[in-house]
Amino acid sequence: MNANKAISRRYFYQVMNGMNSDAAYEILDPEFVFTLPTHPEPFHGPDGFLGLVKMLHTSFPDFYINPQEMVAGGDWVVTRWVGGGTHTGGPLVTVKGDIPASGNFFEIDGMTWHTIKDGKITESIGHEDTLGLMSQLGVIPSEPTVPETTAEQNETLATRYFEEIMSQGKLEVIEEILAPDFAFIIPTQPDPIAGHEAFRGFVLYLRNAFPDIKFSVLRQTSEGNKVASRWSIEGTHEGEFLGAAATGNHIKDFGIDIFTIRHGKIVSVHVNENDFGLMQQLGVIPS
Repeated sequence: MNANKAISRRYFYQVMNGMNSDAAYEILDPEFVFTLPTHPEPFHGPDGFLGLVKMLHTSFPDFYINPQEMVAGGDWVVTRWVGGGTHTGGPLVTVKGDIPASGNFFEIDGMTWHTIKDGKITESIGHEDTLGLMSQLGVIPSEPTVPETTAEQNETLATRYFEEIMSQGKLEVIEEILAPDFAFIIPTQPDPIAGHEAFRGFVLYLRNAFPDIKFSVLRQTSEGNKVASRWSIEGTHEGEFLGAAATGNHIKDFGIDIFTIRHGKIVSVHVNENDFGLMQQLGVIPS
């Protein structure tokens, strides 16, 4: 399974992003077939597929397609990806006809189902957010998205999250400013922490580990319904945290959060922090 995933990664990074013809001939079967809803006919063989890849890079000079997660079983690898680019080059060939360059940027989600046999990809079935692609390129008219809240209101929500929930432990504020389907995503947790009750448990766990924890917002900016915050934390390690028993050590860490806000409430927080440095301070990893 890992070998097949590695082949799929090469398909995205080396062939689709890198236009590497040697890699295409190495990992694509001579009878390879590629299908995608936005293209009227299948593409056959490495040469046919390389023609598509060249067309995409000609249309979108900054084109990219990056895998997000993979599921492998038997001869199959299924990949969820994010792809995008700016339409400043040639026309994009689609089922709706050739779309001339508009200068618009697009970014969409998609999935690809690979069949891999004897170390070569024999079939690639793609599905993507075609409606989103057409809308973002201006082919299908779309109403401009008007933020429901102002930038100032959104940044106030993010600040309250840090000060009242994370630093002061005011658990009653969770239901007030977080949406019922709220999701907290951080690399140190295997899955998103979803919903009020789960997040309440995480805050209690964090504050048990660091009873005096304090978050400080160092800088903050916003656009549309997104807020980005760079923060620092300080606290004393007095309870178990991520498998590390209490050490009494004073810790300091830094990170960046991106908030998504809808209907006046925070629906998600994506977190990235210096987790390696934190574990060094907790004595789990030698300094």
